[in-house]
Amino acid sequence: MWNRRNLLSLTAFTLVATATPVWAQATAPNFPSRPLTMVVPFPAGGITDAIARILALKVSEQLGKPVVVDNKPGGGGQIAAAFVRQQPADGHTIYVAATEMFAINPTLFRNFSYDPLKDFTPITSLISSPLVLVVGANSPMSSVSDVVKQAKIRKDGLNFASQGMGSIGHLLGETFRGKTGGTFNHVAYKGSAPALQDVMSGQVDFMFDPVISTAPLIAGKKLKPLAIAADKRASQMPDVPTLNELGIAGVNAGVWFGAVAKAGTPATAVNRLNEALLKAMKDPEVLKRFADQGMQPFPSTPAQFGTFIQSELTRWAPLIKASGASID
Repeated sequence: MWNRRNLLSLTAFTLVATATPVWAQATAPNFPSRPLTMVVPFPAGGITDAIARILALKVSEQLGKPVVVDNKPGGGGQIAAAFVRQQPADGHTIYVAATEMFAINPTLFRNFSYDPLKDFTPITSLISSPLVLVVGANSPMSSVSDVVKQAKIRKDGLNFASQGMGSIGHLLGETFRGKTGGTFNHVAYKGSAPALQDVMSGQVDFMFDPVISTAPLIAGKKLKPLAIAADKRASQMPDVPTLNELGIAGVNAGVWFGAVAKAGTPATAVNRLNEALLKAMKDPEVLKRFADQGMQPFPSTPAQFGTFIQSELTRWAPLIKASGASID
């Protein structure tokens, strides 16, 4: 479902990674003046936590100050966001979160406590990873056409897992249902790990999950990848076709991660953070670690990231409402 505007924005973001922008040269001479904190809305050990810790080391080297990662999970990102909003708007506290916190949860939750654009100042998008349609290694289905066929001929259709109600996996599954027809029953889990476990054991039939979390299981022959939900094939899985190649257009989505600061943070501090993060994402060691985990650098200027967040909010809101998903 990436439209032309999305693709043009993504192209522009990629160009940013290969040049040092003029605006980034005007930095705050006294920033940072103390240690920085990257606040992550997930427990330690998860994907977002790993991204933050990898980047924190490099940003610390560039800024000459320690960068601490502080995990504050819960509330769909609201606990972490509330903590950041309680801190001074000086750039020393950074909110590092994923697609859900910036573009899905504001619509998914009936009473969400923050506005991603009004309460925060964009710094940069960070990393992205496409989603892949997977089935268990022992599944009788070995192609997307098998999945579509079984969904139409089985009496009760197929069950598909997701990372949770209103998650990208859920919304992409609903989009897939709309494009292919057949009967698909959604089964919501609390995160990728338990959902993938049931896909591997055959308790549920298939799932859309990021390459980040599925690649090791695919390499270990515990899952079979059937298609990539992106505009191009994933470098980690060059033999796996995209859904578009298979004639199912418009079922595209990936998870992405970004960094923001509290609204009102001076532009000089935001620009300095942007410059440091962009340099960190070009570091060969960082690039290799991300590539090994199925992640791609996704840099941008603050303005571009703000525009991208707005486009994602606009994109996901109607899908969430149509799915009927909501959280109190």
